[in-house]
Amino acid sequence: MSSFIRGQRALSQFHPRSNIQRQFHPRLPATIPRLFSTSAASHAAKQDSTTVTTPPSTQIDAPASTLPAPLDLPTVLPANAQTSDKLKRLVTIGRAYLAFYKTGLKNVYRNYRASLPLRASLGLPAYIPISPPRKSSNVSPHKGIDMGRGQFQLVVRSARDVRKMIPFTLVLIVCGEFTPLIIPLFGSAITPATCRVPGQVAKERDGASKRKNAAMRAHARAIEPGALNPVSVGSGEEMRVLAEFASPRWVKEADKDAVLRACAVFGLVKSHARLGGRALVGLVYRARLERHVEYLGIDDGMIRAGGGVSRLSADEVRIALDERGAGDVAALYAGEKVKRAERKWLERWLDVREGEVKSRTGQSRVL
Repeated sequence: MSSFIRGQRALSQFHPRSNIQRQFHPRLPATIPRLFSTSAASHAAKQDSTTVTTPPSTQIDAPASTLPAPLDLPTVLPANAQTSDKLKRLVTIGRAYLAFYKTGLKNVYRNYRASLPLRASLGLPAYIPISPPRKSSNVSPHKGIDMGRGQFQLVVRSARDVRKMIPFTLVLIVCGEFTPLIIPLFGSAITPATCRVPGQVAKERDGASKRKNAAMRAHARAIEPGALNPVSVGSGEEMRVLAEFASPRWVKEADKDAVLRACAVFGLVKSHARLGGRALVGLVYRARLERHVEYLGIDDGMIRAGGGVSRLSADEVRIALDERGAGDVAALYAGEKVKRAERKWLERWLDVREGEVKSRTGQSRVL
């Protein structure tokens, strides 16, 4: 009960006169606007004065507000520290997490507000968090899109985070300072990207890499029975398989098991061998894979049009690799070599994908 009260007190600091109810959704409960205000902590006050503006069309990176804010934790105490000091540190940690989560939720709202003009230009409804591409929108990898990659990523990420905001907020209200202990049970299913702590991000990437490797081994055995060696990260064979998974024609023609393997590689399903997965391919997973492949086609084209991989920040490169099933490239290198290896991987992906598109249009044959 005490944690519930503390959570309510922390979140009730959001300004009660906010006009979010009128602007964000006409039918939101009256209690929701109070979730977006600050008045007590100086850190929260500084964050409240921050606004998110629609990025220019020349910006290739998504706004920094779509990423988690810095998480400032106290230093580790020595083993012989007094019990009172340890208790104070625990309280400080709890407050740091609450401030981090509160900032993340505010950024979800600000990002969505900044994306509304862009959503209108794509033909997407203003108050329903639908992510492009959708058949009802004006977005297609074969059409010119009158916006930059930073703008498009703002639309995609804000819609994704808004869908997770309400369940995450409820957990934060109920659990208060204990939220970091509860969130791992749900993972990214209810956690907006702006509220993911570094440990959670690292754990999810490690799990995604393991699922990808298992799916790639299963795919190699399906093509060549008896194959045991996994496809190495960044190899030509890996690029060939991933490019095949990202081909719209392949997605339409692939069998159910292959679709599940591709979904596991791209992080769209928890396991390629999940129970009952084949029965859901026709209803859920093939359509989900088609949307992801269409999204990758759009994003690839926008990266090229925006100046290439060299213009992307290190954070954006890592996110792009996660979306393309790159696996844990960082595990093979150390220091600055990691960033160079990740950029090289993405550059090779774009080269292979561009060659595939040209081969389909009859311009050249690369694969």
